[in-house]
Amino acid sequence: MYFFIIFLVAAYLLYKSSDLVIKYGLDLSDALNISTFALGFIFISVATSLPELSVAFFSGVWNVPGLSVGNVLGSNFTDLTLVLGLAIIFGGTIFLKKKDILNLVELLFISSLVALFIFQRGELSVLHGILLLGLFGFLLVKLYKEGHISKKVFDDKKSKKKSKYLLFAKFALSIGLLLLSADFVVKSAIEIAHFFSLTSTLVGATLVALGTSLPELSVEIKAIKNRQYSLAMGDLFGSCVTNITLVLGVTSILSPVPINTESIISLMPFLMAAVVTIWYLLSKEGKITKYEGFILLVLYLLFIVERFLPSWI
Repeated sequence: MYFFIIFLVAAYLLYKSSDLVIKYGLDLSDALNISTFALGFIFISVATSLPELSVAFFSGVWNVPGLSVGNVLGSNFTDLTLVLGLAIIFGGTIFLKKKDILNLVELLFISSLVALFIFQRGELSVLHGILLLGLFGFLLVKLYKEGHISKKVFDDKKSKKKSKYLLFAKFALSIGLLLLSADFVVKSAIEIAHFFSLTSTLVGATLVALGTSLPELSVEIKAIKNRQYSLAMGDLFGSCVTNITLVLGVTSILSPVPINTESIISLMPFLMAAVVTIWYLLSKEGKITKYEGFILLVLYLLFIVERFLPSWI
């Protein structure tokens, strides 16, 4: 029964650490003179992609790169549907500036192009890994330069006086607490599910699938509630691009062997549908409402039903 207590404590720490990530993230953005969108991509998205990066490392060590590819594409689909949908439903409508929309569309395009390239080639090599890591580095530099600002964009006049190193240390600690608490939430939730005799398939399709995306979800909801839309979307879409470039790049270099795409081929139509839907909404309206958040959530549920219904019947 102790895992019930662990779940409650971890959930509370997850809630508080999300506040700290937003708070120190805004201070760091101000101190470094970069936009919140750039900060979300450069720092937060990379940090919240650490679970996927760890999977990539161990899948390379164990010589099963298909595991990392499946995790990357699955995490990206979960981020673009379940995480974004729930964040909008609980956080509220997202409004974006034209410049941020253009950046997001560009990131969506890159994510889609790389995913399609992987399936077209059917394998990953060291050269692919080098190219993916190079693309990741290029995007970091590009977004930093485009997001660099020469004037203050926040009202907090004290943040400039704070040490950048101290702010970064606090920001890193808050990210660490976020990842650690999310890990405990998922593990204790799985124990609770087993306690109530839920099937392993159901647990895998819900709790485990959400596990690596829980840090993003927590940050997204907090950022949207605080009306830091650029920070939220920079983190979410930055995480998708980080997965598809940095994580797969590491996978390619560690284990350059052919990938079996049969087990994840059914995900591609759903992933492309999510990308096109978000692309359309951003280009046409410049916002994503709660109603449209439900549409993204339904898309995720359709995939779950399509993927697991045969095993449930």
